[in-house]
Formats: sequence, C-alpha cells, structure tokens
Amino acid sequence: MLTHLPLLNEWRLRHASTGGTDSSRYCYRVWLTHLAALAPHGFRIKEAHVGELGPGDSIGTGLASLLSGADSYAGFDVVPFSRKADLERIFRDLIQMFSSRERTPGVRELPDETIDWAGLPHKAEKIANELRSGINGTGFIGYHAPWTSPEVICAASLDLVFSHCVLEYVDPLSKIYQTMYCWLKPGGYSSHYIALNAHYLSPFWNGHWSYSDWQWRLLCGRRPISLNREPLSTHLKGVEETGFQILEVRRAYGQGGLETPALSLRFQSLDSEDLRTCGAMLILRKPV
Repeated sequence: MLTHLPLLNEWRLRHASTGGTDSSRYCYRVWLTHLAALAPHGFRIKEAHVGELGPGDSIGTGLASLLSGADSYAGFDVVPFSRKADLERIFRDLIQMFSSRERTPGVRELPDETIDWAGLPHKAEKIANELRSGINGTGFIGYHAPWTSPEVICAASLDLVFSHCVLEYVDPLSKIYQTMYCWLKPGGYSSHYIALNAHYLSPFWNGHWSYSDWQWRLLCGRRPISLNREPLSTHLKGVEETGFQILEVRRAYGQGGLETPALSLRFQSLDSEDLRTCGAMLILRKPV
C-alpha cells in the first residue's frame, strides 16, 4: 500500500533489486543450467546470438554465455536494474570459474564440446575491451532497459532467447511469446525457467492463488512488475498458439501448500497438474 505514496515509491525504485544476479556464482549456475538443458536438443553455443529477458541486477548470465562461445548478447529489462552492477568484478569471477571448469551442484553434466574452451582466452579479452569502452548498444553486448517494443532488435536475428524466473511476471503472456518468436531465427531455441510459486507474498508456495482479485491489486500496489499468477497451462497454451515446438517440459512440484478449498474461486478450477506445479523448465524451438 505504501507504494501508492509517490515519493516513497520513487525512492523504492531507485534502491530496488531483483536478488540473485549480482552474484557471479549465481549467474554461472543459472547459465549452465540452461545450457545443460538445451544441449540434448541440439543447441550449440559457439557463434550463437543470444538474448535474455529480465537479466535483473546484472547481465552476468549474458557474460557467461559470451565466455561459453556466443558471438553476441542482448539483455532486455523493464527496469534498468543492471546499470548499478559491478560488471568488472562479476566478469573476473566468471573467468576464474570457467578457467577452472568449476562444477555446479544440481546442474546436468555438460558434454565437453558444449562450451568453446579453446576460444575462452580470446573471448575473455574481447569482452574485457567491450566493458572498458562501455555498453552503449553499438557493440556485441547490448542492454535495453526499459524496452517497450519488439523492434528494439531485428526480427530473426537471435539463435537463443532465455529467461530465469521472469515469465511469471509478464502480462500479457501471449505478447511476449510472440515477441520471442519474432526475434528468433528459424530453428532458433528458447529456454525458460518459470517459478510458479508465491515468492515472498505468502508463507505457502501456492498462497498467491488464495487472494481475490481486489486483494491482489491492493497487494501489488504500484510496483512496476508483479506476478501474473498464471499456471503452467496458460504458458503452454501461449507457446502452442504462437507456433513454438515444445521440446521439453520439466515440472517441479510444490509440497505443503494450501488445500484447494482455501484458494480463491478463480484458481479452484485449475486441473490437478496445475494445482501442484510450482515451477517448470521449458525448452522450445521455432520451426525451421
């Protein structure tokens, strides 16, 4: 409710963060999670053009994609959180992790050829020069925040668009799936981890589905981004209607949530699979 006070809301926006991506280790783990999920489906990072939705507190995951072998990276965010990041520190840490081929618990084992290890020293030097000259949108590292139009980059120019804990905030979903489809080259890939839980808004993982619509509007206030509360089936419907091929859907199931009668009427009608899905990894492809 305090977000409705203009001065307080302005102060909050200046000091807001998304949590996570200002940590180089988090960025390294997130990127390898997506790369490991994509690899069995034929995606190769070498010379790829990569886009990321909602990089958050830094473009560290984008830097990790470049160190892996990507030719270019573009980050797209609603709020320019990353402008406050210490990219040089994050970049130094990432170089050390890649150079030592640091293992990441919980991430699938990557085939050795997945990452362009031989090109790592050259790519690291190239990225360092780009960071020193400043990210201004004219080099191979792009950062677009805020962005409001799909025309911010050329259609059919990306080999991969990925996001991590972002699509649960997007509304309407149909538009963002259409935008990603437009950006991708024929045969291009899309990888997304979607957190379908209540985040910090309830002590129950599915507590965000217990609020009525008017309670939810009050709870969200004037935040520039808020959960869309859509279940996985809504995402899958948007994906299919856009024309993506679904290569993999990996669900995570919640434990100890509210019973169905405790949810608002809008969400009591969800099917049994939606009601227990608290997160999902989607691997998609634009048909050739």
